[in-house]
Amino acid sequence: MKKEIIKIVLVASLALNIAFTGAGIYRMIKRDRPSDLMKPEVNRPYELNKGQRVKIDEIVKNFRIKLVGNKSEVLEKRIDIIELLGDPEFKTETLEDKLLELNDIESELNYEFISTLIEISTVMDIDQWLKFLYNLSRSWFFSGSYSN
Repeated sequence: MKKEIIKIVLVASLALNIAFTGAGIYRMIKRDRPSDLMKPEVNRPYELNKGQRVKIDEIVKNFRIKLVGNKSEVLEKRIDIIELLGDPEFKTETLEDKLLELNDIESELNYEFISTLIEISTVMDIDQWLKFLYNLSRSWFFSGSYSN
């Protein structure tokens, strides 16, 4: 019973990851200029001065460098889990260990993201920060373009 629940959870997790990846790819293809994907969104509607832009670009660049490493670790752990599930005699304890490792990496990603947001907040004034949070929340919940 426990193995079946773990399998269901993993399949659901994999399905969600595939869905989010597909949605991300669709958004990338839908954009007019793919090069926009490499530019921080924080430069657009926030009336940043040059000093702010430079600081925020550096913060975002550092975050993206960390992100690449963590994303590859997440992928590696997911592959390990899928390979483990492919073994008809896998041990639940081993699977649980792999899941905990995956959760630790994903938790680190979330921590880095929030730390980056906090760091960006120290560079912006309150009006810029509120616009940034508004647009960030719109990009999470709606697929439309940014607006002022």
